[in-house]
Amino acid sequence: MECQVWLGPRCPPSKLKRQSSREQPNHTSLYFSSSKTPNSTMAANSYTVDSAVLAASIGSAVIYQAMVRAAPSFSRMVIKTASTALLSIFTYLRGGPALLVGALALGSTGDAFLAWNDDTSFLFGLLSFLVAHILYIIHFLHAGPGAGDIVSKLQVLQNGDIWRLGTAGALGMLVPVMIVQLMPKVGKDLRAPVAVYSLTILVMVLMALTLESREIVTGAVMFANSDSILAAGRFLVPATSAHQGWMHHAVWVLYYGGQFLIALGAVGRV
Repeated sequence: MECQVWLGPRCPPSKLKRQSSREQPNHTSLYFSSSKTPNSTMAANSYTVDSAVLAASIGSAVIYQAMVRAAPSFSRMVIKTASTALLSIFTYLRGGPALLVGALALGSTGDAFLAWNDDTSFLFGLLSFLVAHILYIIHFLHAGPGAGDIVSKLQVLQNGDIWRLGTAGALGMLVPVMIVQLMPKVGKDLRAPVAVYSLTILVMVLMALTLESREIVTGAVMFANSDSILAAGRFLVPATSAHQGWMHHAVWVLYYGGQFLIALGAVGRV
């Protein structure tokens, strides 16, 4: 029987306290139970967006692979550019390093220029990728063992696994040979940019080889091989050669696969 303070006897203080505690809701528990749900939902939605962006990037890459030998067109350029632009967005959404986000974005800009076959577009594409490689170098230099010190980085490479030294040695021999082979075939206006770009690629891969991430190391090596095949196909192999077909496909697989692995290594496995 509930106490009625205006009709019956005065309720004992202990009973009033118990009655009050029964009637009042537990606001603290409500606060915490309600605050967890939006956070969990936001995290799930964020993960879904990340996955959707990555899936769209892979889809664009697959579509472009099917039309890699098609004549230059606006739609072909958009599909090619979207693949790496979406990788940049994916890296940003996953909280990846700003330098790598910028490098991937510049890669997509380079893709837009290289979707066309004229020398002017090639030069602008080369410059876009040159700046992208510089951003990669800066990030790789300040990441991993020996961070921030070029001498320490080279010591890390010297004392590293034999496969790292072998890869560095192979590229150290390949790049000068490629430069010597390309110079007579390249127009005078492109000789200096091509030489600088080739040396920059070498430095980028050397810095990547000092990192612990196998994804980034593999991606950087794939990127370098892609550029080597691209240069050979453009300047050394005749346009009518039967080798042009597989070379175009190999360039795209190695290039996109390299960028994909670098992005994956920067943000962790999906």
